[in-house]
Amino acid sequence: MVSRKTHITIFSLSLFTAIVLGLINYETKFVSELLFTKENLLALIVYSLLFMATAYTGIWMYIEAKALLKKKSF
Repeated sequence: MVSRKTHITIFSLSLFTAIVLGLINYETKFVSELLFTKENLLALIVYSLLFMATAYTGIWMYIEAKALLKKKSF
């Protein structure tokens, strides 16, 4: 089971990473362009969801591997 703190951390890091990725784009000069343009906002949402899915998959794999190793040690 993942704690609430972990959920908030994953969401925050995913959103931060998506914003940084958007700022690296050569056409984006200001954060306001990134947040208030419809296409850019959609891209931020999609990238955030992809980063979150990757993080949750990694956590799930870690928990399952830990449980499997614990089961095999007995």
